[in-house]
Amino acid sequence: MRLLFELGMEELPARFLRDTLKNLKNSLTEKLQKERIEFENIKTYGTPRRLILDVTGISAMQKDLNTVNLGPAKNIAYDENGEISKAGLGFVKSQGLKIAEIEIIKTAKGEYIGFRKFVKGKGTKELLPELLKSLVLETEFPKSMRWSNKKIRFARPIQWFLAMLDDEIVKFEIEGIVSSNKSKGHRFFGKEFEISTIDEYFKKIRENNVIIDIDERKEMIKNSIEKCCIKDKEKVLIESALLEEVTNLVEYPFPIVGTFNSDFLEVPQEVLIISMEVHQRYFPILDINNKLLPKFIVIRNGIEDSSEVRKGNEKVLAARLADARFFYQEDLKNPLENNINKLKTVVFQKDLGTIYNKIERMEKIARFLIGKLELENYAKTIIRTVHLAKADLVSNMIGEKEFTKLQGFMGADYAIKSGEGIRVSKGIEEHYYPRYTGDRLPSDIEGTITGIVDRIDTLVGCFGVGVIPSGSKDPFALRRAALGIVNIILNSKLRISLKELVNETLNILGSDNVLKRNKDEVFKEIIDFFEQRAINIFSDMKYSKDVINSVLSVSCDDLVDEKEKINTLSVFLNNQDFISFLPTLKRVENISKDFIQISVDPSHFEKDIEKMLWKFTEELKYRASAFVKEAEYTDYFNEIIKSKSIIDRYFERVMVMADNEGVRNNRLSQIKILANIFATVANLNLIEDK
Repeated sequence: MRLLFELGMEELPARFLRDTLKNLKNSLTEKLQKERIEFENIKTYGTPRRLILDVTGISAMQKDLNTVNLGPAKNIAYDENGEISKAGLGFVKSQGLKIAEIEIIKTAKGEYIGFRKFVKGKGTKELLPELLKSLVLETEFPKSMRWSNKKIRFARPIQWFLAMLDDEIVKFEIEGIVSSNKSKGHRFFGKEFEISTIDEYFKKIRENNVIIDIDERKEMIKNSIEKCCIKDKEKVLIESALLEEVTNLVEYPFPIVGTFNSDFLEVPQEVLIISMEVHQRYFPILDINNKLLPKFIVIRNGIEDSSEVRKGNEKVLAARLADARFFYQEDLKNPLENNINKLKTVVFQKDLGTIYNKIERMEKIARFLIGKLELENYAKTIIRTVHLAKADLVSNMIGEKEFTKLQGFMGADYAIKSGEGIRVSKGIEEHYYPRYTGDRLPSDIEGTITGIVDRIDTLVGCFGVGVIPSGSKDPFALRRAALGIVNIILNSKLRISLKELVNETLNILGSDNVLKRNKDEVFKEIIDFFEQRAINIFSDMKYSKDVINSVLSVSCDDLVDEKEKINTLSVFLNNQDFISFLPTLKRVENISKDFIQISVDPSHFEKDIEKMLWKFTEELKYRASAFVKEAEYTDYFNEIIKSKSIIDRYFERVMVMADNEGVRNNRLSQIKILANIFATVANLNLIEDK
């Protein structure tokens, strides 16, 4: 058997479509399983006006149910005279049974009283009305509404239900909306139609100019653009998120090419592209050199070209571009520097002050990093970049909330127009990178340092005043800020101590009297926060999770150095000598784990191997320390491997946990020193057995 359910409604917001279909599929799956109705597959389809579930291989009957309900154990349910006890009688009454209806049931755990129950499966057709009704009523959205005099809530007003089980209607009703075998075609190029079979639906819906398959509509858009709209030496900028949105806005896509006045091209093309993509959902057309042409593509919800639709969209876009040009020209009347004082009126966060206050802190952090990284030759351009980094936020272009996606880019453009150098301009734009996972990273030191100090001020400041991410709540995008810092440091190979950076930022916040929490507590929380982000990033680099944890559990400070440790340890885990030595290394750690080192007294040595190990350990400690200091981790691990033979002999000949307390503590001290050497780079106990 086959079930087809179509829920028709007013146009659903594009961003809701895929998630709603996914949720409907999951919910229907759970309901069918709960009702013991077997099925083969559920396929979903959707457009702005309809949500469709196609269930194949659905069983005609729900499965029969055989249950065994157990009560108390037999020796509790009956007394020594074989009479039913209060406990047994309580179970009988709670189940609505008679004493004669219970039996003794043997289980692996013993004998219990209980009863068996057989429930004959009902017909699927009998169960589906309530099941589909509950499916609709329980569907949730980020935002929902009521309409007319109805109590039901949904994303948009529901207009019809089509529900068919093979060639029969599944009849149900929700507040006057009655299911039927009728559906509606395209709003403008289709009509209402009736079906007698499910196969007929798929034929008639297409005849009525509705493409219900989301991926098919998406391919139609891409193919139609390529075939119908592109001339030689032209290409369409198809941004994936916009393509997805447009796909979910139409039932039948038809591309139309429009134009705009080339005079608008005097405005930076990124501004024009934002106007087309974000505000109008148009696809820009570029030349082979990626220069914007005065043309665009709009995807009409229709089946044919229309000069009226073209002219209407051209008129709307012209108004948008005129606004953009006005904002741009107004901004160019004043140097970017003139915007700085305006930042005093823009609140960053109520406890952390204004954007102007934030810039002042960022400059202090930047000077700290310049000194630490010996960047004095770039000090002037770095500080200037930090000073102007947020100046475009109060420009007409960004401040009017029309083009917020261009923050940084507009600052860079205005900086050049104001006479700032190319390094400062580029740094202003790049300090926002990375904006999302997989985004580009700053390429020059100005953007790199400005990006770090911007994010660290936000991160430490928010933690310092108690604004901490929890669950899905992260209003200041602190997780993204920390990920950005880690990625920038690793990409630029900056030898920065995270602990020093966090501590200095806390000191600066403290001197400004904005910290509201204990400094030491905040410091620890932030370092732990960074460690989690670093684990994620190193995992994305395909390093093994146990290797990452073993290194970062020892230190998460100089991320470039930590990466080198992780990489070297990963290599050694393919070294057979090292792998065979791991159990011994772990044994050393486990034996001495809870021992607080006293000191090694050679007078307590009872065997030559203890003296030999002591001498070897002293030499190993010196050599290992030197290698770690110089970040020669390959040499360090090779040195560790050399200790295998003597440690194995030691464990063969010496009982560490001797009866004599002095001897025992002396031996534990010896082992503890070795454990400390082995744990200098990584906690090898966290390495999983291969």
